[in-house]
Amino acid sequence: MRTPSLPPNKVAFRIPTNINKLDIKDYLTNIYKLDVVDVRTMVYAAESQINNQRYRPSYKKAIVTLGDDFNYPPRPIELKYSDAELFREDRKSRYRKLAGWKSRPIRVLVKQEENYKLKEEKDKQIKERNLDVEKSEGN
Repeated sequence: MRTPSLPPNKVAFRIPTNINKLDIKDYLTNIYKLDVVDVRTMVYAAESQINNQRYRPSYKKAIVTLGDDFNYPPRPIELKYSDAELFREDRKSRYRKLAGWKSRPIRVLVKQEENYKLKEEKDKQIKERNLDVEKSEGN
């Protein structure tokens, strides 16, 4: 979780209650190769409402202090239209076609093309980041 109240070298995670501090530290150091300085955990109690029968289980929040050289990666590119929106639009046009309406598929195709272009840009950025990481690890 990115939170504005935390300094740049601290990261907050929402984790299951059965994970402890040592597991978090081992996970981040061995898999992500991060320098973990400190791990703090807090357990939040479960929320329940009897009348509405809503239940939210308890969870644990971990705040991890990382080494000074950590920086957040840049935010990913947001797609203009989600796949769900495109699916809904396509389904709506199919129902209208069955009802005898004249279909206008151009609108859906334009949205899909815009999404494909944004996805290609996102893939290029990811490849560039991976190349930069490989170069920095090689040095």
